[in-house]
Amino acid sequence: MSKKETPPDPSSIVTDTPSVGQSQSDQATDQAAELTADLQRLQAEFINYKRRAEAEKADSLGYAKAAVVRQFLTVRDTFDAEVAHRPATVDAAWAASIDAIRAQFDTVLKNLGVERLVVIGQPVNPHFHEAVAREGEGDTVVGELAAGYQLGGTVLRPAMVKVGDAPAANESLGA
Repeated sequence: MSKKETPPDPSSIVTDTPSVGQSQSDQATDQAAELTADLQRLQAEFINYKRRAEAEKADSLGYAKAAVVRQFLTVRDTFDAEVAHRPATVDAAWAASIDAIRAQFDTVLKNLGVERLVVIGQPVNPHFHEAVAREGEGDTVVGELAAGYQLGGTVLRPAMVKVGDAPAANESLGA
């Protein structure tokens, strides 16, 4: 007693031959459209890849630049220390040559985009200031112990500052 097998429904059979309503030129057009869409997608992916690669390259250069500039900031600090401890009896020509070198060094830093942070009289901001001394109860920067610098809006080194009471308005006018 065998079961009688029913033949498959002809509409459910998939063939690679064109259907009655679709010619070979229609299939070629569809295939060309599909390949064109694939090509456009690949082109867009490549453009996005190039943008990402350029952005990563710029970031890497920025990090490298910041690392090198940080190393040179110690040299700039040495110039500040020299001026602070320069004897009054120093040879004027020697002092002028040191000042010229410092000015040239400052120009190089400026051309690289390095800016010295302005801190005196500012409220303490932990992003820009490292408070290492206190004079009074206030939260205003009253002294700069070591300069802070930034490069393109990124702080390279916060300024070491003394924090205290803000000077009264009449004190700042010399009254």
